Amino acid sequence: MLIDAHCHLDHLSEDDANAFLEHLSEKNLQALVACGAKAADWDFYKNLSHTFSSLKVCYGIHPLEITEDWEKDLDFLEKFIPQGIAVGEIGLDFHGIFQQAYIPQMKLQMKVFERQLRLAKKFDLPVVIHCRDAFPILKEILIYSQFPLQRVMFHCFVEDLEAAQWIEAQGGYVSYSGVLTFKKPGHTVETAKQFPLDRIFVETDSPYLAPVPFRGKQNSPELVRYVAQKLAEIKNIPLEECIQITANNTRRFFKF
Repeated sequence: MLIDAHCHLDHLSEDDANAFLEHLSEKNLQALVACGAKAADWDFYKNLSHTFSSLKVCYGIHPLEITEDWEKDLDFLEKFIPQGIAVGEIGLDFHGIFQQAYIPQMKLQMKVFERQLRLAKKFDLPVVIHCRDAFPILKEILIYSQFPLQRVMFHCFVEDLEAAQWIEAQGGYVSYSGVLTFKKPGHTVETAKQFPLDRIFVETDSPYLAPVPFRGKQNSPELVRYVAQKLAEIKNIPLEECIQITANNTRRFFKF
Protein backbone atom coordinates (compact mmCIF):
# COMPACT_ATOMS: atom_id res chain seq x y z
CA MET A 1 0.00 0.00 0.00
CA LEU A 2 0.96 3.60 -0.58
CA ILE A 3 2.39 6.25 1.69
CA ASP A 4 1.47 9.87 1.08
CA ALA A 5 4.73 11.57 2.01
CA HIS A 6 3.23 15.03 2.49
CA CYS A 7 -0.32 16.15 3.14
CA HIS A 8 -2.43 18.44 5.32
CA LEU A 9 -5.55 17.47 7.26
CA ASP A 10 -6.21 20.69 9.15
CA HIS A 11 -8.89 21.78 6.65
CA LEU A 12 -11.00 18.97 8.16
CA SER A 13 -12.87 19.01 11.44
CA GLU A 14 -11.42 16.73 14.10
CA ASP A 15 -14.37 14.35 13.66
CA ASP A 16 -13.89 14.19 9.88
CA ALA A 17 -10.15 13.67 10.27
CA ASN A 18 -10.77 10.83 12.71
CA ALA A 19 -13.28 9.22 10.34
CA PHE A 20 -10.82 9.49 7.43
CA LEU A 21 -7.94 7.96 9.37
CA GLU A 22 -10.09 5.13 10.75
CA HIS A 23 -10.57 3.84 7.19
CA LEU A 24 -7.09 4.48 5.82
CA SER A 25 -6.37 0.89 4.81
CA GLU A 26 -9.59 0.80 2.77
CA LYS A 27 -8.09 3.62 0.70
CA ASN A 28 -4.96 1.51 0.03
CA LEU A 29 -2.87 3.74 2.27
CA GLN A 30 -0.52 2.37 4.92
CA ALA A 31 0.53 5.73 6.34
CA LEU A 32 0.36 9.51 5.92
CA VAL A 33 3.00 12.09 6.66
CA ALA A 34 1.17 15.28 7.64
CA CYS A 35 2.64 18.71 8.26
CA GLY A 36 1.44 21.07 10.96
CA ALA A 37 2.60 24.28 9.33
CA LYS A 38 1.43 26.82 11.91
CA ALA A 39 1.10 27.02 15.67
CA ALA A 40 -2.71 26.95 15.63
CA ASP A 41 -2.65 23.43 14.11
CA TRP A 42 -0.07 21.68 16.26
CA ASP A 43 -2.43 20.45 18.98
CA PHE A 44 -4.83 19.17 16.31
CA TYR A 45 -2.09 17.00 14.79
CA LYS A 46 -0.69 15.91 18.14
CA ASN A 47 -4.09 14.60 19.22
CA LEU A 48 -4.64 12.75 15.93
CA SER A 49 -1.19 11.17 15.97
CA HIS A 50 -1.72 9.90 19.51
CA THR A 51 -4.85 8.11 18.30
CA PHE A 52 -3.63 6.82 14.93
CA SER A 53 -0.21 5.22 14.56
CA SER A 54 -0.59 5.45 10.77
CA LEU A 55 -0.40 9.25 10.98
CA LYS A 56 3.14 10.58 11.18
CA VAL A 57 3.46 14.30 11.89
CA CYS A 58 6.02 17.00 11.16
CA TYR A 59 5.88 20.29 13.07
CA GLY A 60 7.16 23.59 11.72
CA ILE A 61 6.36 27.14 10.66
CA HIS A 62 5.58 27.58 6.96
CA PRO A 63 7.17 30.74 5.49
CA LEU A 64 3.70 32.17 4.77
CA GLU A 65 2.53 31.45 8.32
CA ILE A 66 5.14 33.60 10.08
CA THR A 67 3.41 36.01 12.47
CA GLU A 68 4.49 39.02 14.50
CA ASP A 69 4.88 36.58 17.39
CA TRP A 70 7.32 34.40 15.47
CA GLU A 71 9.80 34.22 18.35
CA LYS A 72 7.10 32.97 20.72
CA ASP A 73 5.96 30.54 18.03
CA LEU A 74 9.50 29.16 17.75
CA ASP A 75 9.64 28.68 21.52
CA PHE A 76 6.26 26.92 21.38
CA LEU A 77 7.47 24.78 18.48
CA GLU A 78 10.22 23.31 20.64
CA LYS A 79 7.54 21.61 22.75
CA PHE A 80 6.12 19.79 19.72
CA ILE A 81 9.22 18.91 17.70
CA PRO A 82 10.23 15.93 19.89
CA GLN A 83 6.80 14.38 19.24
CA GLY A 84 7.21 14.56 15.46
CA ILE A 85 9.25 12.75 12.82
CA ALA A 86 10.67 15.90 11.17
CA VAL A 87 10.70 19.69 11.27
CA GLY A 88 8.49 21.03 8.52
CA GLU A 89 7.30 22.29 6.44
CA ILE A 90 9.82 25.10 6.55
CA GLY A 91 11.61 27.16 3.93
CA LEU A 92 11.15 30.20 1.72
CA ASP A 93 8.30 31.46 -0.43
CA PHE A 94 9.19 34.56 -2.45
CA HIS A 95 6.40 34.17 -5.00
CA GLY A 96 5.24 37.65 -5.96
CA ILE A 97 7.39 39.40 -3.36
CA PHE A 98 10.88 39.32 -4.87
CA GLN A 99 11.19 43.10 -5.00
CA GLN A 100 12.56 45.99 -2.97
CA ALA A 101 9.40 46.71 -0.98
CA TYR A 102 9.33 43.19 0.45
CA ILE A 103 12.95 42.90 1.58
CA PRO A 104 12.04 42.97 5.32
CA GLN A 105 9.52 40.16 4.78
CA MET A 106 12.05 38.12 2.81
CA LYS A 107 14.71 38.62 5.47
CA LEU A 108 12.30 37.47 8.17
CA GLN A 109 11.51 34.31 6.22
CA MET A 110 15.24 33.64 5.93
CA LYS A 111 15.78 34.19 9.65
CA VAL A 112 12.91 31.91 10.72
CA PHE A 113 14.03 29.24 8.25
CA GLU A 114 17.58 29.28 9.57
CA ARG A 115 16.35 29.15 13.18
CA GLN A 116 14.25 26.08 12.39
CA LEU A 117 17.22 24.37 10.76
CA ARG A 118 19.02 24.90 14.06
CA LEU A 119 16.11 23.28 15.92
CA ALA A 120 16.21 20.30 13.58
CA LYS A 121 19.91 19.91 14.36
CA LYS A 122 19.25 20.24 18.07
CA PHE A 123 16.65 17.45 18.03
CA ASP A 124 18.48 15.37 15.39
CA LEU A 125 15.56 15.37 12.96
CA PRO A 126 15.24 15.70 9.18
CA VAL A 127 13.51 18.68 7.57
CA VAL A 128 10.73 19.07 5.03
CA ILE A 129 11.41 22.01 2.74
CA HIS A 130 8.93 24.35 1.08
CA CYS A 131 10.61 26.34 -1.68
CA ARG A 132 8.85 28.66 -4.10
CA ASP A 133 10.72 31.13 -6.32
CA ALA A 134 13.61 31.10 -3.84
CA PHE A 135 15.89 28.14 -4.56
CA PRO A 136 19.24 29.99 -4.97
CA ILE A 137 18.85 31.76 -1.61
CA LEU A 138 17.48 28.69 0.14
CA LYS A 139 20.44 26.69 -1.18
CA GLU A 140 22.88 29.25 0.26
CA ILE A 141 21.19 29.08 3.68
CA LEU A 142 21.47 25.29 3.68
CA ILE A 143 25.16 25.55 2.81
CA TYR A 144 25.78 28.29 5.39
CA SER A 145 24.00 26.36 8.13
CA GLN A 146 25.90 23.17 7.20
CA PHE A 147 22.67 21.22 7.39
CA PRO A 148 23.22 17.72 5.93
CA LEU A 149 21.32 17.33 2.67
CA GLN A 150 20.91 13.64 3.38
CA ARG A 151 18.30 14.76 5.91
CA VAL A 152 16.45 17.17 3.61
CA MET A 153 13.24 16.47 1.70
CA PHE A 154 12.23 19.02 -0.93
CA HIS A 155 8.48 18.58 -0.96
CA CYS A 156 6.36 19.28 -4.06
CA PHE A 157 9.57 19.50 -6.06
CA VAL A 158 9.30 21.73 -9.15
CA GLU A 159 12.83 23.11 -9.50
CA ASP A 160 14.91 22.76 -12.66
CA LEU A 161 17.42 20.08 -13.63
CA GLU A 162 20.40 22.06 -12.30
CA ALA A 163 18.79 22.27 -8.86
CA ALA A 164 17.90 18.58 -8.97
CA GLN A 165 21.47 17.66 -9.86
CA TRP A 166 22.81 19.67 -6.93
CA ILE A 167 20.36 18.03 -4.52
CA GLU A 168 21.24 14.59 -5.90
CA ALA A 169 24.98 15.25 -5.58
CA GLN A 170 24.52 16.30 -1.94
CA GLY A 171 22.45 13.22 -1.08
CA GLY A 172 19.11 14.98 -0.73
CA TYR A 173 15.58 13.73 -1.41
CA VAL A 174 12.71 15.08 -3.53
CA SER A 175 8.97 14.48 -3.43
CA TYR A 176 6.63 14.79 -6.40
CA SER A 177 3.02 15.90 -6.16
CA GLY A 178 0.09 16.04 -8.56
CA VAL A 179 2.02 18.63 -10.59
CA LEU A 180 3.80 15.65 -12.17
CA THR A 181 0.50 14.69 -13.86
CA PHE A 182 -0.37 18.14 -15.20
CA LYS A 183 -0.44 18.94 -18.93
CA LYS A 184 2.15 21.63 -18.20
CA PRO A 185 4.26 19.97 -15.49
CA GLY A 186 7.14 22.44 -15.63
CA HIS A 187 10.46 20.76 -14.92
CA THR A 188 8.98 17.87 -12.95
CA VAL A 189 8.96 15.17 -15.66
CA GLU A 190 12.49 16.07 -16.75
CA THR A 191 13.88 15.92 -13.20
CA ALA A 192 11.90 12.78 -12.31
CA LYS A 193 13.54 10.98 -15.24
CA GLN A 194 17.01 11.84 -13.96
CA PHE A 195 16.64 11.68 -10.19
CA PRO A 196 17.46 8.33 -8.48
CA LEU A 197 14.29 6.44 -7.64
CA ASP A 198 15.67 5.43 -4.24
CA ARG A 199 15.51 9.08 -3.17
CA ILE A 200 12.05 9.99 -4.47
CA PHE A 201 8.78 10.20 -2.55
CA VAL A 202 5.22 10.64 -3.80
CA GLU A 203 2.79 13.02 -2.13
CA THR A 204 -0.49 14.85 -2.59
CA ASP A 205 0.07 18.07 -0.63
CA SER A 206 -3.67 17.70 -0.14
CA PRO A 207 -6.01 19.49 -0.05
CA TYR A 208 -4.02 21.29 -2.78
CA LEU A 209 -2.75 20.27 -6.24
CA ALA A 210 -5.14 17.45 -7.05
CA PRO A 211 -3.67 15.26 -9.82
CA VAL A 212 -5.18 14.75 -13.24
CA PRO A 213 -8.01 13.69 -13.71
CA PHE A 214 -9.14 15.49 -10.53
CA ARG A 215 -7.37 18.78 -11.15
CA GLY A 216 -9.38 21.75 -9.84
CA LYS A 217 -11.06 19.67 -7.16
CA GLN A 218 -10.10 19.24 -3.51
CA ASN A 219 -7.22 16.83 -3.20
CA SER A 220 -7.09 13.88 -0.80
CA PRO A 221 -4.32 11.46 0.24
CA GLU A 222 -5.82 8.46 -1.56
CA LEU A 223 -5.18 10.27 -4.86
CA VAL A 224 -1.43 9.83 -4.33
CA ARG A 225 -1.87 6.68 -6.45
CA TYR A 226 -2.15 8.88 -9.56
CA VAL A 227 1.21 10.48 -8.77
CA ALA A 228 2.75 7.04 -8.30
CA GLN A 229 1.25 5.88 -11.61
CA LYS A 230 2.82 8.80 -13.45
CA LEU A 231 6.18 8.27 -11.75
CA ALA A 232 6.08 4.55 -12.65
CA GLU A 233 5.38 5.51 -16.26
CA ILE A 234 8.30 7.97 -16.30
CA LYS A 235 10.65 5.40 -14.73
CA ASN A 236 9.29 2.60 -16.95
CA ILE A 237 8.65 0.25 -14.05
CA PRO A 238 5.52 -1.57 -12.79
CA LEU A 239 3.24 0.49 -10.55
CA GLU A 240 3.52 -1.94 -7.63
CA GLU A 241 7.31 -1.69 -7.74
CA CYS A 242 7.10 2.11 -7.71
CA ILE A 243 4.68 2.02 -4.77
CA GLN A 244 6.95 -0.31 -2.78
CA ILE A 245 10.13 1.67 -3.48
CA THR A 246 8.68 5.09 -2.68
CA ALA A 247 7.02 3.78 0.49
CA ASN A 248 10.32 2.24 1.61
CA ASN A 249 12.12 5.50 0.82
CA THR A 250 9.66 7.42 2.99
CA ARG A 251 9.99 5.04 5.92
CA ARG A 252 13.78 5.06 5.69
CA PHE A 253 14.07 8.85 5.52
CA PHE A 254 11.62 9.57 8.35
CA LYS A 255 12.65 6.49 10.36
CA PHE A 256 9.26 4.94 11.08
